[in-house]
Amino acid sequence: MADKKLQSLLEIFNEKFFRIPDFQRGYSWEKPQLDDFWEDIINLKENKIHYTGLITVEEIKKKDIVAKEKWENDFWLFDRGMSAYYLVDGQQRLTTSIILIQTILERFTDDEGINFNTKKYWENKFLFQSYGEDYKSYVFGYEKDNPSDEFFKTKILRQKSSSSDKVPEQTLYTVNLSFAKKYFESKFEKLENENLEEIFKKVTSRLKFNFYEIDEDLDVFVTFETMNNRGKSLSNLELLKNRLIYLTTLLDIDVLLQNRLRNDINESWKTIYEYLGKNKFRKMDDDEFLRNHWIMFFKYDRSEADSYAKFLLHEKFTSANVLKNKIHFKDIKNYIDSLSESVKSWFYLFNPQFSDYSDETKEWLQKLNRLSMSAFPPLIMAAINKCDENKFLPLLKSAEKFIFLVFRVTQRPSNTKNSHFYRSANSFYFHENPEEQINHVINNINWLCQGESGEGESYVYHGWFDLNKFQLHIHDLFEKSHGFYSWNGLKYFLYEYELHLQEKARGNQKISWFDFNKRRKEDTIEHIYPQTPIDKCWTDNFNFKGKNRNLILHSLGNLVLLAHSKNSELQNKCYEYKSKHEKDGTLTGFFNGSYSEIEVSSYNKWLPSSIENRSLRMLAFMEERWNIKFDEWNYVDKDSLLKLDFLKIKVEDSVTQV
Repeated sequence: MADKKLQSLLEIFNEKFFRIPDFQRGYSWEKPQLDDFWEDIINLKENKIHYTGLITVEEIKKKDIVAKEKWENDFWLFDRGMSAYYLVDGQQRLTTSIILIQTILERFTDDEGINFNTKKYWENKFLFQSYGEDYKSYVFGYEKDNPSDEFFKTKILRQKSSSSDKVPEQTLYTVNLSFAKKYFESKFEKLENENLEEIFKKVTSRLKFNFYEIDEDLDVFVTFETMNNRGKSLSNLELLKNRLIYLTTLLDIDVLLQNRLRNDINESWKTIYEYLGKNKFRKMDDDEFLRNHWIMFFKYDRSEADSYAKFLLHEKFTSANVLKNKIHFKDIKNYIDSLSESVKSWFYLFNPQFSDYSDETKEWLQKLNRLSMSAFPPLIMAAINKCDENKFLPLLKSAEKFIFLVFRVTQRPSNTKNSHFYRSANSFYFHENPEEQINHVINNINWLCQGESGEGESYVYHGWFDLNKFQLHIHDLFEKSHGFYSWNGLKYFLYEYELHLQEKARGNQKISWFDFNKRRKEDTIEHIYPQTPIDKCWTDNFNFKGKNRNLILHSLGNLVLLAHSKNSELQNKCYEYKSKHEKDGTLTGFFNGSYSEIEVSSYNKWLPSSIENRSLRMLAFMEERWNIKFDEWNYVDKDSLLKLDFLKIKVEDSVTQV
């Protein structure tokens, strides 16, 4: 047991070297944690110390690793009299300190001193040691073959490693390492050497830690699970990796097979974090993937929050199950193989632009991302795992139809049929003939997308789609809010209508969903007849007040998707001006905007009848696009849905188009 007194880094790094073991997570600190750490240093007053936390270690005996190839470059450090330790807790704080030390030392030349010692002395103390040309080892780092190992050596410490011909793997953790390095570089950019020396002294001498060495009779894996790191708790995925590695030590198998399984677990987690962090602009959540994979791989149970974590860590992968022969080598192997296979499907599901799928498949995956996928991700992940693209593409189309018709049109609760689709994902994933079974899954979804038919004894309820509920919902929105303008399906519908018009024009895309979705609603969707109609052109043609003005203003046909935000002053201008006007010597307006704007500009005038005409066009598009028929529904007709039956104007008699 180590001394319980508080120790500085100068004392901790006294003839010791440290390795982050394979069961530990990688570097997880991000800007909030780095900000806290930096503030602790900057606010540390002269001659004061700052308690920084606990560092828990397990001593590594040379006799226990002498046969392990990945340790061969470090054996000479033992012979030199140094002691080796695994970091069990405190990795984040210690890694951050070493990155900061390295970043400061980079600002000094080899012949410059820092705090009364040479740069080389400090490198030997905290970073790496060498002897001649044959021996070089790192004082602090990851176990060899850890995906962060090469990255830390080459990109953070800027050393040429023995495997420098390999490109360091990019994971969520290596991205965090790189960010921390750049963070401190930006902090030091304008500081003089004397300021850097003061920070260096604070970090190495005045940050104090409890240095705790685990007793030999304590289980290091269990100890790790009980510990948290400051500001960044362990994810369930990280805990699961540690648990599975621990279970390999309990399996009644030979050492070679045990080591092989442990290596396979590490390789699986490399793959998982490679794909979860593959899109640097959209990092994927550890536990969201783990939960959805659990739904697919195990029987779904929604009886309580985080039931997936309880099942995996407290019911399934437990030491008791191994000791009772309920968990075997193949159980762990099959599970981790499924994880590493599924994370690729998971990544492409949410990032289709990185895939090799056809443009059509990519577009349908994008549609699902625009809508929010509801309960379908486990099922689609299973389909991507098990089926060719031409087989799972129809599933994407059916899922999109269900989500739009059931949640955006019918306004069912967001958890409608969740359990059904979760169970379908599990049964489909383990079906002996998935390419045949997927047709049954698709047919079931299509059946659930239907509505009702017949009356009395002939009445048949087919599914969860109901146009009557949509009509009631829109009526309610007009009573309490802004009609179609406040409909939660509006943005998706208008974008789909834009794509429809683009296809008809056989033109190129004028607006991306990313741009459309990130802008404020008022900057993306224009009321053609404006909310403040003060000009004569509007008051003459739209003689409505109160409720009727609200109905015409927020009607579907009066809303247009904008390619670019319009000046607020323009929004109230007359239709002729909004449709075509001169700006900076160039004609601009609806006529050269989005395809939806171009359609609006085709009207000679913008009248109440124009709004009704365009509204009916858009409902006709809805019928065709999602294969629904308004005339098959009792008590539903298009004018009553649109709330425009008060107009009493025949569209064909009042609309003139170019």
